[in-house]
Amino acid sequence: MAAETINLIQDSELELHDMQGILIRGYGLLPEAKYLLLKFEDGNLARSYLQSLYMYITNGLAKPLEQAINIALSASGIKSLGIEENDFNTFLREFKEGMAEPHRQFVLGDEGEFSAEHWSWGNPSGEQVDALLMVFAHEHEYMEELLEREKKRMEKFGVKLIEALPTALLRDHKEHFGFRDDISQPIIKELAKSKGKGDFPAGEFFLGYKNLYDEHPLSPSVAEKEDPKGLLPVSYEDPSRRDLGKNGTYLVFRQMEQQVFRFWEYMRNQSTSEQEAILLASKMVGRWPDGSPLTLCPNNPNPEKSLENGFNYWNEDRYGLKCPIGAHIRRTNPRDHLVTETSAKDSEEMAAKHRMLRKGRPYGPPLDETLEPLDMMLKADDGKERGLHFICLVSDIRRQFEFVQNIWVNFHKFGGLNNDADPIIGNHFKEGELKTDEFSLPHYPVRKRFKNLPNFTRVRGGAYFFVPGMKAIKFLAKALE
Repeated sequence: MAAETINLIQDSELELHDMQGILIRGYGLLPEAKYLLLKFEDGNLARSYLQSLYMYITNGLAKPLEQAINIALSASGIKSLGIEENDFNTFLREFKEGMAEPHRQFVLGDEGEFSAEHWSWGNPSGEQVDALLMVFAHEHEYMEELLEREKKRMEKFGVKLIEALPTALLRDHKEHFGFRDDISQPIIKELAKSKGKGDFPAGEFFLGYKNLYDEHPLSPSVAEKEDPKGLLPVSYEDPSRRDLGKNGTYLVFRQMEQQVFRFWEYMRNQSTSEQEAILLASKMVGRWPDGSPLTLCPNNPNPEKSLENGFNYWNEDRYGLKCPIGAHIRRTNPRDHLVTETSAKDSEEMAAKHRMLRKGRPYGPPLDETLEPLDMMLKADDGKERGLHFICLVSDIRRQFEFVQNIWVNFHKFGGLNNDADPIIGNHFKEGELKTDEFSLPHYPVRKRFKNLPNFTRVRGGAYFFVPGMKAIKFLAKALE
């Protein structure tokens, strides 16, 4: 492989040199990506594998132009490396139990079609996923070289490749339903070029830094005697222990299959014209396909506002007449309007405490190359699988990811609604008197309800991972020998 040119960014208040690069960037200059699900066959060999891999891992200072590699470990992967039970217990409960554990399934709404028993990976009865290796490259041929190199490394150290999940960047930054994605991302205060209101402290997403509560998030640690080489910093919670989590984070991974034909078929069947179908779909999403927010552009999309993220709901659209209260973007990020709060300020503060840093990519071929709704509505179902590898980084799995899934995405009475789960990613079903398969469209004088929503997405796999910092990788690979 050719020698790579790497641009370095300046270290900031954050210890970027000790962070893996996935925390800092999405590798937009590297369109080729694969997510490799790994199983460790032997603990000693697994530690040797980490040692061998270490020099290839991209840290947070680098801005790679040709390749990048980062690794995350599941709870079983951490255990495979030989960590002491008392030290393992310092990880978050949600991480230790795993996404497919029955109670976690209940919390996440993973029932019926979404249930882990139907997943192609992460299924409790399937193969154990110990690690996630994220590989990025600037072109396809280079990616094939990287994969061949990494497969040889796996063979050498007894690491089994369970599955290689492909990705596919779509045109105009869209997702498979045809809507512009990745517009609303939290800005990390310590990385911002200029300080602004609403910037998030790094501790909301990274371990070892203060969060919105002005506290350090809970971080896994090890006994001082387990770190005789002094690789790890002192724990904030207990000075007699060493911080294993600093400059790392927790990574949530859910493979979400998107039923694109079913989505646009439903919109057509509920509408009298193609334009009305696009409007209904936009109402469910909360933005027009080009990204224009309904709150600012209620009647027609405005190309000049396709990337606009500076809007709120409390004063601009409290009753959801522009952007419905149950719309996907309004549920997953309510901004300054929550019916449980008494003011815009309180709502904004509450919503901020549940944000996530998204890093995922789509996968599979588009139903139509144009990704234009009018073209997709003319297409037959091609039977091909496509969707989104949803990946997010959080310092608190329960407060951030699980709260949003449980209270905002799947709760059928969110915002004063009655039978509405998130229209796009929610689990739609009927069970006795419980219904979650409706979508309410506020309208004057009478609101309109759309019923019998099918599931437009379904979970195909998932797991919780820990992304260790660079020093922590060294510790896990060597100090536990």
